[in-house]
Amino acid sequence: MTKEIMTEVVADKFNVEIDEDEAAAIVAEAEESAVHKADERLAYQGVFQRLLVRPEVGALIGAITLWAFFWAVATTFGIATGFGSILDVAAPLGIMAVAVSLLMIGGEFDLSAGAATGTFGIITILLVKDVGEIGGAGLSLHLAIPLSLIIALAMGYANGTVVERTGLPSFIVTLATFFVYRGFKLGFSKLIIDNISVGRIDEARGTPNLEAGADGFRAPGGYNFWRPIFDGVWARNDHLLGSRDALWLIGWVLGGTLLAIAVFEMNFRRASRQKPAGAIVMVLGVAGAAVTLWYLHNFDGRTENLVASLAFVVSAMASFGGLALWRYERQPIGSKLFTNETLQWTIAGLLSIGGGIIIAGALGMESQQSVLELAGAFRWPPVILGGLAGGYVASRTIGGFGDQQTAVRSTVSIVALATASAFAVYAFMFMTTEQGLRAILLGAMVIAGVLILAVAAQKARRVSPIAKGLVLATLSLMALWVAWFIQGQSRSTKFRSEAFGVILVIAGGILVWAIISTLFATRREDHVPSAKLAELFAKAGLAILGVGCLARLLFTTEAELAAGRTSPVNFRMSVLWFLGVTAFATWLLGSTKFGSWIFAVGGNKQAARQIGVPAARTKTQLFMIVAVAAWLVGLLLAFRLNTLQSGTGNGLEFDYIIAAVVGGSLLTGGYGSAFGAGMGAMIVAMSRQGIPASRWNSDWQFAFLGIILLLAVIGNNFIKTKAEAAGR
Repeated sequence: MTKEIMTEVVADKFNVEIDEDEAAAIVAEAEESAVHKADERLAYQGVFQRLLVRPEVGALIGAITLWAFFWAVATTFGIATGFGSILDVAAPLGIMAVAVSLLMIGGEFDLSAGAATGTFGIITILLVKDVGEIGGAGLSLHLAIPLSLIIALAMGYANGTVVERTGLPSFIVTLATFFVYRGFKLGFSKLIIDNISVGRIDEARGTPNLEAGADGFRAPGGYNFWRPIFDGVWARNDHLLGSRDALWLIGWVLGGTLLAIAVFEMNFRRASRQKPAGAIVMVLGVAGAAVTLWYLHNFDGRTENLVASLAFVVSAMASFGGLALWRYERQPIGSKLFTNETLQWTIAGLLSIGGGIIIAGALGMESQQSVLELAGAFRWPPVILGGLAGGYVASRTIGGFGDQQTAVRSTVSIVALATASAFAVYAFMFMTTEQGLRAILLGAMVIAGVLILAVAAQKARRVSPIAKGLVLATLSLMALWVAWFIQGQSRSTKFRSEAFGVILVIAGGILVWAIISTLFATRREDHVPSAKLAELFAKAGLAILGVGCLARLLFTTEAELAAGRTSPVNFRMSVLWFLGVTAFATWLLGSTKFGSWIFAVGGNKQAARQIGVPAARTKTQLFMIVAVAAWLVGLLLAFRLNTLQSGTGNGLEFDYIIAAVVGGSLLTGGYGSAFGAGMGAMIVAMSRQGIPASRWNSDWQFAFLGIILLLAVIGNNFIKTKAEAAGR
């Protein structure tokens, strides 16, 4: 049905007049509705909607946000030294979190996972300890390591078998196993050496020989062979790479460009006839953007930044505009610019961002005076308002006042919550300086404004392409204002240069997207060649970006060493194990039949059995995977520390579960991500390292971790619900 016919039909039947843009919107909505009614599974999902339904997206957003927060407040957080310490904490935690996430997706828990790490490490040490009255088995590590792996597999098999045969909840069975492990570690430690430590793994001697050799009458114990595998160290300052910065710049520019092309391929409709001239414009634009970023990275000055900013925007427009002209189909932009609703949302977003900048500019940059002292006699109105707000919220959520007893209980609860809210406001004013308040208000109001403008853009999308483009362009301009405000107000180089550059890139990207999405048609149906090309570009972009980041992270330069701008950073083998385990588990979960079985048994075990899934065997194998991960972490700890104590690993199972949940795994099973669990481990590690790096009291890390867990669960559920609703 054409727009003209649609206009006539609607006008004739209902005696109303609509323009062509409104008719086109009605036709598009009718077509989309028809697809959904035919089969919701066949409805096309856009690239951003596909990303939002991924379980790990919440963890990825959280990790970026947390990184940006600690980078802003801690001086050592954003450098190689800080990142090395984060990876050092995240590696063993992440290995276990990934394995635990697989088990949780399968619908089970393992509360013995933490204690198991210490148990299997201690078993390995006891197997290599000298034979004697209070000794061990005296085996070589070449025998002890495979034997301890077999023991770990057997314990995992036992856990899974007991759960399946008895029908008991897995947390009951594994809680019993936890106490068995704990008792074993403490009992054998006291029995053998009357100490909570169990000897040293570097004293492995091996088995007796008949002839004397370089190692006496014993064969080599294998320590020198196995140590590089489990405790190898990469010293950054010992590895120079003159082309490091070039690789880093190429990685970001080329990798980012390929990722952007992948997004474009997934989002826009391919034209029937392509224009090669657009490709030439795109190449010139990419080259200009690379030169601009290099200039921004190496020079710092207000005039230089202004020139580079304009050059970057022009280059970005040329590169992606050329790509769009080359490959994608044009669309009518419409003529309706806004509705009352979109205008109200847009104005609200502008007021929020602009208000945050104005208020931050009015407050003192360096003032360490507390907000309580700054407010003076006006300190009490905010406290009273906070108490009233808390009481109002409590009155809306607490049950009614039916009888006298219920009324008294409700009144006491409301008063208690109101008092707590007032005290929280007072405590915040007491602990926060004027400088801190300035940063908090700027961040909160800018983030709120961005979210409001994002909602406005979503609503404007239903009006016309030009309406959505105008809202996004407005958001881009406000981001530029924020960038220039930070660049002008900050005395720190990382804000004047690095933060300014990042916000500039984001603003430029939003502006480019606003223009391209206005002029070119969005794809509303699957196109296999475009999807395959987008996947290829995305993988290549991530690989190139990863190479650039690794070059920056793992190598130093002679100039850095000469200037004294580098500190010793050691990356241990545990990091490589962490990356390998995460990659393998992600592949296993997403690309194999066993991965499909994991989701099936976690979602509905009985239904999975009815379609032929070996549910009992799958769950038992998951328990064995957790045991193998615990064995690996135990060996990593044993080789790093040379000895283990009886309490090693006890209580860490909750950290593993927290990391898995933060990474998007549901406690109910059937949903989650191995990659998300790895990101969850990074979030936990960042919170542990970021708090002391920010010179805060490290005792607050547990409260911080609890808040992160709560926000992660709420955020993951919200994103999942909204994305699924959008798909319907």
